[in-house]
Order: sequence, then structure tokens, then C-alpha cells
Amino acid sequence: MKQITKHLSHYLSLFGILIVATFGLIIFKYDKTLQTSIVVGTAISYVSWGIIHHYLHRDLHLSVVIEYILIASLGLTMALSLI
Repeated sequence: MKQITKHLSHYLSLFGILIVATFGLIIFKYDKTLQTSIVVGTAISYVSWGIIHHYLHRDLHLSVVIEYILIASLGLTMALSLI
């Protein structure tokens, strides 16, 4: 339970990024260009969040950065194919 409390602020910020992006996609459903910008911004924010999170916990390695980039790329590809 202590580990969850310790990392709660980090995960709440990630959750906030994803919630804002979701609402942005819903609100601007009429503008495909803006939706594309929101999806790209979310992917960049996700990778940035991951790098900062692991840096603060002193377990940032190249493999972690590559993993975040690959997951963001997968999400980006899926979201852009739906827009």
C-alpha cells in the first residue's frame, strides 16, 4: 500500500493527461486536424511522463525509453487510423 501512495501523484498526472486528451477528442470531434494534434500531443506527453517518472525513481535506461516510444507509437497509429 505504501508503494501505491508513494507513486500516486505520478499516476494521477498521467491519468489527467489521458482524461484531458479524451475530452479534447470528444469536444473537437468536428475538427480532424485538431484531433490529430491532440493525439500527437498525448503521445509526446506520455513519453515525456515516462522518462520523467523513471528518472525521478532512478531506473531510467535506454530500454525503458524505447519501450515508451514504441507503446506511444502503437497508440498513435491506432488513434490516427480511427480519426
